[in-house]
Amino acid sequence: MMIPTIHMNGTSKDALMDELSTANSALLDAIHALASCAPNGRDYYPQGPTAITTALDEHKSRLERITSVRHEIVLLMGAVEDS
Repeated sequence: MMIPTIHMNGTSKDALMDELSTANSALLDAIHALASCAPNGRDYYPQGPTAITTALDEHKSRLERITSVRHEIVLLMGAVEDS
């Protein structure tokens, strides 16, 4: 992962931390919002016995992808903070 270099001609450490913090907060909101709309079996049983499993797998994948991006942002925040 490329870490930004803090220097006098670049974005300040405080500005980078503010931007990353905003992104982190937005991703946390997205994770909470997505988690609250997990598939409900009652909405899928007319499609057959495996439909809910497929829907749950897809939902889990969406959550994992957003969580992965958030993890990268947290790593960037730590690296910028330590610079």
